Amino acid sequence: MAKLDAVILAAGLSQRMGRNKLLLPFGESTVIGRFLTNFPYGLFAQVIVVIADQAVEEIARSFPVQICRNEHPEEGKSSSIRLGLEAGESQRGILFSVADQPLLTGATIMKLVEVFRNNPSRIVLPKVGGTSASPVIFPADLRIDLQKLQGDEGGRKVIQNHFERKLAVDFSSPDEFYDIDTDDNYQDILRRWKKSH
Repeated sequence: MAKLDAVILAAGLSQRMGRNKLLLPFGESTVIGRFLTNFPYGLFAQVIVVIADQAVEEIARSFPVQICRNEHPEEGKSSSIRLGLEAGESQRGILFSVADQPLLTGATIMKLVEVFRNNPSRIVLPKVGGTSASPVIFPADLRIDLQKLQGDEGGRKVIQNHFERKLAVDFSSPDEFYDIDTDDNYQDILRRWKKSH
């Protein structure tokens, strides 16, 4: 069975944080280093990391990924989505993930991919505590819709436009899907992680 592509969005400007959140220390690594260490590369035909920062690129190059540089990150999330789509070739589907979820596990991604393989026309995403989260798998036929996104629009708009195709997979651990937008988020997730180690 043909594999999916994965696009990891790592070109954000971290405006609410005021510094690049992906480079913040996390254990013996960084936020993005830990994320990429946990990523299950073998599940995908290509894993594309969209970056804007040179230091993020240097970390990503230590992993089996294709680097895609976003020269205009100020244009918003949609610009990174388009670049990731252009770099991929999968005719089955594309997983989109954000890079600021350092506790996301390979097992969780594996489960999402398995559900998609059994439901290849659906938009598959995790749900925890009644709330939808990232990463999200889109069938390949929604590429055009994703390419039409503008500004800081993300995949959520495409999900809303094809709500009948949404398939949420329940998970019990909110920590995995906790992403970092502010310094308070960062301190909170560090505390949660340290408690479990």
